[in-house]
Amino acid sequence: MKTNTLVSLLLLGTFVAGVSRVHASLNRFDENILTVITAADPGTAFVAGPAENGRCVLLTAYHVVKENADNEPLQFISPKGFKFTLFKSVFKYDESLDIAFAPAPTCRNSVRLPFARASAITVSTKVYIKGYPFDQDSGQTPRGGPLTVDGRITQYNDTHGYDLNYDAPTRPGYSGGPVINADASELMAVHGFSDTVGDTTDYEQREQLRVGGRGVSAPLVYRFLKEYGYQMPRSSKAVCLVGVC
Repeated sequence: MKTNTLVSLLLLGTFVAGVSRVHASLNRFDENILTVITAADPGTAFVAGPAENGRCVLLTAYHVVKENADNEPLQFISPKGFKFTLFKSVFKYDESLDIAFAPAPTCRNSVRLPFARASAITVSTKVYIKGYPFDQDSGQTPRGGPLTVDGRITQYNDTHGYDLNYDAPTRPGYSGGPVINADASELMAVHGFSDTVGDTTDYEQREQLRVGGRGVSAPLVYRFLKEYGYQMPRSSKAVCLVGVC
């Protein structure tokens, strides 16, 4: 009996240590995840790369920057208070993909995650989404750094637009944030949209109805950026076999 208890404690300790390592790996990205202040609701952005040309790009969802007029600056703010502004006109975008990017002036703040390959993205894979969820009642986003939600991929079709679904309880404001794999070693997608069931204007009920989210997979983002001369690093990890990673 004592042996079983000891084994259970050792297994629990190993599990807790593993979770702590994952969280530590995820937290290293926090200072590079940016709040985007816009003319409409705020969103999230991050720097990816460097590409083969040595340059990096600032990535976000197109609908985050869409509502700003050409003469209205978008403000980007890091958790450490670093701020800069960009105009919508500097962004290249694909509205049907809901992806937008601008050349980054430096790669210093890049999350430096390789893009996952299509063959390595499978249903049930665990993912983490980082961003700044917007509280519509208080009109605020989180202070001190991005929040993280996790879930598992529920559907992937590698076609166009929101081709990746997951059951992570995302909220408005996460749009444009990175979707990262379980061991924090690959970019899986750029988050775009939060899914809910039902329709209510009550804030608490609305939060309870959040069932997941949708994003643009890393392979689609990779192909989009390549069209503009940014060939991003891709993961060299072995692909999944028969849905097992």
